[in-house]
Amino acid sequence: MNEDTKANLLNGNTWIRLLYMILFALLLGLARLVILSVALLQFVLVLVTGKPNQQLLELGQGTAKWAFQAFLFITYNSDVKPFPFADWPETELMAQEAEKDIAPQPMTTEVASSDDVPSFVTPQHHTGNESGDQDGDKV
Repeated sequence: MNEDTKANLLNGNTWIRLLYMILFALLLGLARLVILSVALLQFVLVLVTGKPNQQLLELGQGTAKWAFQAFLFITYNSDVKPFPFADWPETELMAQEAEKDIAPQPMTTEVASSDDVPSFVTPQHHTGNESGDQDGDKV
């Protein structure tokens, strides 16, 4: 066996990182449940109140940012371990987005004319030639 390969296999830091990677992979499963719960609860709140809940917006964004950091770590794109080994990611909600109402647009009762409906069939131009020959000459 090559000496470099043997040294890599015996490197304790690599094996410790594997344990962290397994831990974060398990926590990512929990984060998935949190994000799904936030999404469903936020949907219900928007149905009832017409606007999203600020705390749920922050929890959803923070959890999504944490999941991104965890994915970067387990794929070796970053050596920085995410929360709980670092601070929880800061959320940067846009004030105007967080405060605006998500009210449904009023529905119109107008009936579309046939000109408004797209057609996927090209009109056939009748040339008086029943044989299908475009220039009218018989073969």
